[in-house]
Amino acid sequence: MERLRDPAVRQRIRSEETETGRAWDRIVIARARHHSEYSGRSVADLAREVGKDPLEWTCDTLVEHDARIAVAYSGNTSITTYAYAPVGGKRLPVVLTAGRMPANADEIVLAPTTARQLAAEVGAAVRLTGASAPRTVTVTGIGFVPEGPHNGYASGGWITPAGFDQIFRGAHYPYKFRVAEVALRPGADTGKVARRLDIAASRASGGHGAGFTRTAVPQEVQEIRDVAVLPVALSGFLVLLAIGAVGHALATAVRRRRHELAVLRALGMTRMQARMVVVTQASVLALIGLAAGVPLGLALGRRIWLVVAESTPLAYHPPLAVWALLLIAPAGLLAANLVAAWPGHRAAGLRSGQVLRAE
Repeated sequence: MERLRDPAVRQRIRSEETETGRAWDRIVIARARHHSEYSGRSVADLAREVGKDPLEWTCDTLVEHDARIAVAYSGNTSITTYAYAPVGGKRLPVVLTAGRMPANADEIVLAPTTARQLAAEVGAAVRLTGASAPRTVTVTGIGFVPEGPHNGYASGGWITPAGFDQIFRGAHYPYKFRVAEVALRPGADTGKVARRLDIAASRASGGHGAGFTRTAVPQEVQEIRDVAVLPVALSGFLVLLAIGAVGHALATAVRRRRHELAVLRALGMTRMQARMVVVTQASVLALIGLAAGVPLGLALGRRIWLVVAESTPLAYHPPLAVWALLLIAPAGLLAANLVAAWPGHRAAGLRSGQVLRAE
């Protein structure tokens, strides 16, 4: 893969008459999200516009990353270490949850699981042992790494090429694996791009047997999608439970207190005042529920979400829904009064004479 960065190798590839080389004018970009000016134009036309060969323009447009991989140790914790070496000045996008990517040989980004195992945060110093003497590096960020034969996306770390050389200098093998990671623009046909890159790699000296494949989506991504519906489903269930409880309490109160309501109606209570009795009870129930439920929900909800996050591939962040906290009181009162509509209608429609005679 290193030879593909050599201008002489690229020149040798371009000089060969291949079917792929003659087809650049027939390769049209359907859509480019970040470069709309590319849409509907051929690769040959775009390369000609900037005075480049189509193959070189394509290689420069793609974000390529040359990663050496080896395993370092910090105490008893193994760290699959990736060298972060962007090609052509274009940086491979890395998802960081905190901090920044390493810029110097004595800096490292740790994956979340590895950082937790080492009890390390941004700014912490970590001792790493590769092939040479232990070295101290500073954690500049927490982020995810590519999945490999010996690590998941949440285990491992990123270091600079200079840092990789220092840690693994003197090793029997300079690296355990070496890969070229390529990020495509949104909408690109990964299959076609992989085939063209395979052809280019096979024509490079020492490139036989090298192949490009699409990275599989981690299984944890589907697990996160499954968990995403949990808060919505749980909140919906609790809302329905609360509405049902208030409605049942109001209906039961109207049925059990119909004698008292009939007496009050006989003494002059109007239909509207009978409705307001039920509305007032609904409002009081809602206010009591909010006064007890909101603090309890904050404490218990965070604890439950922490348990869920620890059992799934999620990073826990204490939730704070400001708008939900501001709107829950008026929304709760409104819902309670809507639920009180039917019991209030029944209370207002009681026939005092019939109820009192039955009693």
